[in-house]
Amino acid sequence: MVDHTVSKKRRLSNGMLRKDAAAHTQERLEELIKRFDAVGESIIQELPALILDLEERVPKVFTRTEDIVELEDAFAKKECSSEGIQSGKPNPVIVEVSRIVTKEFDRASDKLSRLQRYVLMHVPREEDGNNFGVEVQAQFNGKLGEYLKWCDDTQDENKVYHQARAEIIRQMDFERAVEEKETMCEKEDKVTKSKATKSVENVPQLGDLLSYVARHDALQYFTLKNELQELISMYLHCYMYVKHNYEKIRWPRGKSDGMNMQMY
Repeated sequence: MVDHTVSKKRRLSNGMLRKDAAAHTQERLEELIKRFDAVGESIIQELPALILDLEERVPKVFTRTEDIVELEDAFAKKECSSEGIQSGKPNPVIVEVSRIVTKEFDRASDKLSRLQRYVLMHVPREEDGNNFGVEVQAQFNGKLGEYLKWCDDTQDENKVYHQARAEIIRQMDFERAVEEKETMCEKEDKVTKSKATKSVENVPQLGDLLSYVARHDALQYFTLKNELQELISMYLHCYMYVKHNYEKIRWPRGKSDGMNMQMY
């Protein structure tokens, strides 16, 4: 015979456990949301320092003072010379600045993702009227999404540089053909023969290909420099937008609609 009293107690006990688990989950989620909120606020406060830091670092990272034509000539004499290409090493100048730019774009993508999450956290429930702040918030969120895509696309384009360079070098056949020349000399009724050999370049278009690589590398150098400067512009736009619209982003329908936090 089933003891209904015991079954009821078990159901009540299980119900209490589920409620406790749900309450614990909700508590953990609230703590996580607070951390996300704090991270977003921290990134907003950090924007001025990011702008100043990058602006100071650009001339320290890109130390070459030549224009693109002069840099091409410099690369052609050393990094992109026949000897430089045959060393099997990539252009060290490009490799060094590319590593720095890649790290900066990775850092930017991380901060943009966290900032976008911060904005989405403060999207209010849908209502009729009083939506101007919501529109400003949505516009900023959309711009952050565009910047994220730009960062990803830029990283992909920079990877293509090495592939394109490899394709140019693949057309260079550095194997040398051997040219033989036989000469005869008659002296005092004696005939002597001699044979001389020399190697010659087997690629008539090698000079053009080397110049092509030098131009390719010089262009990449200035492309990377421009990308880092554009990153400064991106941070600056985010900073100015938030500075002028912080309350609409943080409290799109007024401060009474969310936590009371101050920035400016």
